[in-house]
Amino acid sequence: MQRPVGVTIIAILYFLGAALCVLIGVGIMLGGGLFASLLSQQGQEGAAGAGFLAGLGVALGVIVLVLAVIPVLTGWGLWKLKSWARILAIVFAVLGLLGALFGLIGAFSHPALLVSVVIRLVIHGLILWYMFQPDVKAAFGSA
Repeated sequence: MQRPVGVTIIAILYFLGAALCVLIGVGIMLGGGLFASLLSQQGQEGAAGAGFLAGLGVALGVIVLVLAVIPVLTGWGLWKLKSWARILAIVFAVLGLLGALFGLIGAFSHPALLVSVVIRLVIHGLILWYMFQPDVKAAFGSA
């Protein structure tokens, strides 16, 4: 069966999310190194803190890079119409909805934050709704 257009769009969104994770991971590593370099220029007092900051930046960056594998695998699974990827997309949409709902609690204090939370609610809600459409379920062999 041919892949539905919406599934292709969602898979691409997962790939873009993974690319963003890679950029953030590399940025954390570089940022930790930059701050460590600046701290080490302060003399002997900053040397221990510099080493710690550099190590922390690398460790956090590696964690983010490892976590980038999840959206890559999910996007690939959606692209190949694997049923497990549809289930993962549903789980991530539900988690995204819950996260946005919790974010809604504090979002009323700032209009830009409220807009961001509403956009997240809409996107995750649409993904959840779309994954349960009969033609999408049929494409994944879960009709």
